[in-house]
Amino acid sequence: MKTIWKFELTPNRLQSIPIPHGGQILTVQTKGDTAPLMWVLVDPDMPVKERYLGIYTTNTALPDDPGHYIGTFQILEGSLEFHLFETTAPPPGAQMIEPDPPLFSDFK
Repeated sequence: MKTIWKFELTPNRLQSIPIPHGGQILTVQTKGDTAPLMWVLVDPDMPVKERYLGIYTTNTALPDDPGHYIGTFQILEGSLEFHLFETTAPPPGAQMIEPDPPLFSDFK
């Protein structure tokens, strides 16, 4: 049975997130001015696979191939804009952040 998990992301960073194989990223949004949240449709019985995400601000340099565009979100009443991409691997030379254990829960 599938469920929806929620992950807290770090803005303006390259990061890997453990998501069950076949997980479908649904959206990325913020709640107030907190860190962005990403909701993913998953089968929790599937093995976990690292997925690579890049979050970039407007008017900053991106890799030549930033990956598959997921969505855009804003914080601080729209004064900061971020764009989420998923790649198959981290860009060459990228330093990945080691996030705290992901925040995931059933959608309620």
